[in-house]
Amino acid sequence: MYRVFYCLTVEHDLRLVVVAALLCALSAFAAVGMARRALSAASERQTLWLIVTGFVTGVGIWGTHFVSMLAYEAPLPVQYGIVGTVGSLFVAILVTMCGWSLAVRVKHALGAPAGGALVGAGIATMHFMGIDAMEVGAAIVWDEGLVLTALVLGAGFAALSAVAMVRMPTRRGLALASLLLLCGVVSLHFIAMSAMELVLSVPGVAEGSAVSSKLLAVTVALGVVFVVSVGLAAAALDLHLGVRRKAETERMRALADATFEGIAVVRDGVMRDMNVPLCEMLRLDRDDLLDMPVGKLAMDACAFETLDHLDEDSPMTCRLRCRDGEALTVQVRARRMDFGGEPSQVLVFRDVSAEERARARMSHLAHHDTLTGLPNRLRFREALKEELARAWREDTMVAVIFFDLDRFKEVNDVHGHATGDALLKSVAERMLDSLPEKAIAARLSGDEFAVLLPHVTGHDEVLGIAQRVVDHVGLPLTLDQLTLKVSASGGVTIFPLDGEDPDRLMNQADLALYHAKAQGRNQVRCFDPALGRLLQERRMLEADLAVAIEDDLLELHYQPQIRLSDGEVAGFEALVRWNDEQRGYVPPSEFVQIAEETGQILKMGEWVIRAACREAVNWPGERRVAVNVSPAQFRQGNLVLCVQQALKASGLAPERLVIEITEGVLIDDEERALQVLGALKKLGVRLAIDDFGTGYSSLAYLRTFPFDKIKIDRSFMTGIQNDREAQIIVQATIDLARALGISIVVEGVETFDELAVLGRQPDLVLQGYLVSRPLSRGQLAAFDAESAAIRREVVDHVRAGADMRRRQA
Repeated sequence: MYRVFYCLTVEHDLRLVVVAALLCALSAFAAVGMARRALSAASERQTLWLIVTGFVTGVGIWGTHFVSMLAYEAPLPVQYGIVGTVGSLFVAILVTMCGWSLAVRVKHALGAPAGGALVGAGIATMHFMGIDAMEVGAAIVWDEGLVLTALVLGAGFAALSAVAMVRMPTRRGLALASLLLLCGVVSLHFIAMSAMELVLSVPGVAEGSAVSSKLLAVTVALGVVFVVSVGLAAAALDLHLGVRRKAETERMRALADATFEGIAVVRDGVMRDMNVPLCEMLRLDRDDLLDMPVGKLAMDACAFETLDHLDEDSPMTCRLRCRDGEALTVQVRARRMDFGGEPSQVLVFRDVSAEERARARMSHLAHHDTLTGLPNRLRFREALKEELARAWREDTMVAVIFFDLDRFKEVNDVHGHATGDALLKSVAERMLDSLPEKAIAARLSGDEFAVLLPHVTGHDEVLGIAQRVVDHVGLPLTLDQLTLKVSASGGVTIFPLDGEDPDRLMNQADLALYHAKAQGRNQVRCFDPALGRLLQERRMLEADLAVAIEDDLLELHYQPQIRLSDGEVAGFEALVRWNDEQRGYVPPSEFVQIAEETGQILKMGEWVIRAACREAVNWPGERRVAVNVSPAQFRQGNLVLCVQQALKASGLAPERLVIEITEGVLIDDEERALQVLGALKKLGVRLAIDDFGTGYSSLAYLRTFPFDKIKIDRSFMTGIQNDREAQIIVQATIDLARALGISIVVEGVETFDELAVLGRQPDLVLQGYLVSRPLSRGQLAAFDAESAAIRREVVDHVRAGADMRRRQA
C-alpha cells in the first residue's frame, strides 16, 4: 500500500494526475451514459450505439492512460513507439465494445458483470500495451502481486459498474456506475504503475521512431476532449429525441386507447402491439396478446380464413374467441403501413355483437309470431319456396297443410282475449308435439296455422300426420281452472300432384280447409279438383269486382281517430267497402286480396284517393283523412300524379291528406319508394307507416323515409293488458316515435282494459271499436253528437287510470 502511495505522490506530477482524473471521470460518465442509451435503444439502433460506446470508452480511457503516463516522472527520458501506442487504442476500443455488448444484450443475471469484467480487461490490455510501447533506457521489472491486484480491482470495479448501469435505470444509478468505472480505471492504472520498477541499462531509444512527450500530451488532450464531447453531445441529443419520441409514443397510445375500437399491429401474422380496448374486448391481458399469432383469436375456420385474407377495401365480419371461450362477433378492417420502421398490418376490430343480437332479434320478430313463437306467414312462404326448389332438384314431394280452429271466435267472445291467446299457445305446442322433426309449423293469422312437410311419400302419410294433429288438438285443454274442448280442421295439398306454384298450393290448401269445415269440422280433407267450383266462383268475384270499380259501385266507410288529450276527432281513416247486389257486403279481406292479385288494385286505389279527398274537403276544422295505398301502386301506378290530381279536383289542402303505406312498399323497391315518398312530401301530403311492428319493422326506415306518423298494429293491442312483451314493444315504439318527432296512432283498441295500458299520453291518437266502428258517409254528420259521451268517457278513463297509477307509485 505504501508503494502505491509513494508512486502516486512522489513519482507523478499531481497537477497532471488531476487532469487525468478529470479526463477519466468525463470519459467514464460518457461511456456509462451511452451504454445506457444502447440498453434502451430499439434493436435496429442498439448496434450503432454499442459501437459508439466502445469508441468513446476506448478513446477516453486511452487518453486518460497517456495523460497519466505523462504525469509519471521517470528517472530517464521516456518516448513512446507509434505502433504500440496506436495499437493499444484500437485494442481498447474493440475489447470495451465487446464488453458493453455483452452487458447490454445478454439478459442472464451474469451478463452484466461478465460484460463489465471484459471492459475492465480491455482497459488493462490497453494499459500494459501502452507500457510496452514505452521506449526508455532501462529494463522494466514487475511486482506480480501488485499487478494481480490491479487486474482484479480494475475488472471488479468495471463489473460492478456494468451491473449498476443495467439494474439501476436512474440518475443515481448513472452516477454510481460512472464512479465505479472511474475507480476501476484509477485503481488499475496507479496500482499497475506502482508495480513497475525501472532498472537502468544501456539506452536504446531510436531517433525518429518515437513521439515526443509534449506533442503526445497536446494530441491526447485534444483528441480525448473532442471525442468525449462529441459522445456526450450525441448522447444528450439522443436522450432529448428519445424523450420526445417517448412522449409522442405515449400520446399516440393514449389516442389509441381512447378509441372505442380495438387496434392491433400485426407483423408476419403475429400481434406486436395492441391498445387497451382490444384487451378489454377479448378480456385478455396485454401480455397474453403480445407475440400471439392473430389466427389464434379465430373462433372457427371461417374466422381464421377471414383474418388470413383481410380486404383493405371493405370491412369483414368474423367471430373471435374471448378468454372464457365465448364468441365475440367483430367487424375487422385492415390497412398496411410502416410501424416502427417495418412494414406491418394494422387491424381495427369493432364489436358488433350487440348489433348482431339486435338484428337477430328483429329478424326473429319479423319472421315469427310474437304470441306462439312459430314462424309467421312471411317466413312460411319463404320456407315453402325453398322446399319447392329443393323438391324440384331432388324429385321429391312436398305437402302443405292448413289448420284452423273451429269456433275460436266463441272462445274469445265468451272467455276473453287472454284465454284465447293462451289457447293459441297451447294449440301451437300440441301441434309441434304431433309433427315429425322435418315439419315446419307456422301461424298465419288469428287461429289459422300451416304446416310444411318435405320429403313425403304420398297422401296417406300426409293425411295420417294431419289427422294426428287434429286429434291431439281436440283433446280437452285446461287453462288455469277453465277446461276447454276445441277442435280443428285441416286441408292438404301436395306438390307436384296438385300444383307447382307456391301461391296456388297455399290457395288449394286453403280451399281444402274450408271444404273440411263445410263438411262438419274436426276433420282433414285433401284438395280435390272438384273444388274448382270455388275457383270458378272466385273468378266470377274478380269479374264483378272489376265492374264495381269501373261503375263506381264501391263505397267508403270512415273510422274515426280521436286525440286522447281532449277526445276531439283528429280525422278518419277511409276504408273501402263493396255492397254487391247478390252477395251483400263482401269482406274486404276477400275482394282487396283479389284486387291485389289481379292488378285491379291500381284503379281501386285511384278511386279511393279521389273519393276520400272529395269527402274530406267538407269536414269541419282541420280533420284529416287517411288513405291506405298498396305496394302495387308504388311499383306500377303513377301515385304522385293521382294524388296531385285528386287534391286539385277536390280543393283539399295537402296537409289534410295522410297517405298510409305498409312496410312491404319499402321492402319491394326501396329506391323507388324513396323517390315516390319524396315527391309526395313535396306536395305537402303527410306520410304514415301502417301496421308498424309487423313484417320487417326495420328501424332504418324511420331514418331513411320522411314519415309523419306511425300506426301501431292492432295485433299488439289485442289483449295487451295480459301481454308484458307487447306492452314493452308498444311503449318503446311510442317513445322512439316521440323522440323522432313522429306522431302516433294506436289501432285496434276495443276495450277499456286495453286503453288503460297506454296510460296518460295526450299526444296519442286512438282508433278502434272502443270509440266507433267504421261509419258510412251518411253517418258522419251525426257522429260528433252521438259519440260525445264515449269520447269523454275515454278521456276520463285515461286520466283516472294515470292518477291511480301515480297514487299507487
